[in-house]
Order: sequence, then structure tokens, then C-alpha cells
Amino acid sequence: MRLSHLVLIASALLLNACASAPFKMEGINQSITPQQTVNKPELLNQKVVWGGLIIETRNFENTSQIELLNYPLNENGQPITSAQPQGRFIVKFNGFLEPAQYASGRWLSALGQVQKSEAGKIGEASYQYPVMKAEQLHLWSESSESDVKTRFHFGIGVQL
Repeated sequence: MRLSHLVLIASALLLNACASAPFKMEGINQSITPQQTVNKPELLNQKVVWGGLIIETRNFENTSQIELLNYPLNENGQPITSAQPQGRFIVKFNGFLEPAQYASGRWLSALGQVQKSEAGKIGEASYQYPVMKAEQLHLWSESSESDVKTRFHFGIGVQL
């Protein structure tokens, strides 16, 4: 095998490792947004991936609830932090989630099923929250919370 073939294979493997999504995306309707599910019983139990910025994490007897500011996701299921937020939604998760880890200001993606929306409040304003029952959560590392920016390096010490 020639060196050029080895370089090509190594490059493909490296790019594949960098581009992997945190969830298996097969069978998931990626076009359903949280706001589209409000009061739409035909979308109940659809498997979706949603994500955004954590507003608050609350724990109850046997479950945890995370309120998120919804952002569109890229092809890997990561919130596009430079996009405009698209409302809020609630993620319900069986079990305890540490609020210090799932803290306000962190970026999260969740895989789960659409549930019935719930009435709530944002301050004094009434709000209809889309709800997801999460099967899996992915808390993005703080270093990945800004959109990936391509950098080019020429020579020593020159960066564009």
C-alpha cells in the first residue's frame, strides 16, 4: 500500500471520529421542533433530538426536569450557539441530575419522546412548554460550547 493511500485512510478515520453525533440518529425525525409539538397529539411519542441552553434544573422525588432555551441543532445534534433561540422546552428525565453539573448556561442535547405540552410561566407571563421524556442526555463540554471555527495555519506563528 502506498503512503498516499495510508494518509487518505487515516484522514477519513480522523474526520469520522471528529464528526460523530452523541446519539444514534436512525429513526429520529430531526425536522420536528419543540414549538411544532404544542397541542399536537399526532406528534406524541415521536422520537426527537432537541437541544439548547440550560435555564434551570429541578429535581423531584424520582425525576429531574430541565428547562432549556431551544436552539436549532447541527448535523451532529449540537446546538448552534450563533443561531437565534426558538422558544423554551422542558426535558423530563427519570432519576437525579446534579444541578451543579446541569447548570444554567451549559449546552445540552437530549434524545427522547415528545410528551403532552404543559402550561407554565416565564416570570408573570403564561407559557405553553413543549415537553420531552428523555432517554439520553448529552452535556456538551464547555470547550465545545462555541461553534467550531476553522483555523488555517501558515508557517510558524501566523494564524488566520
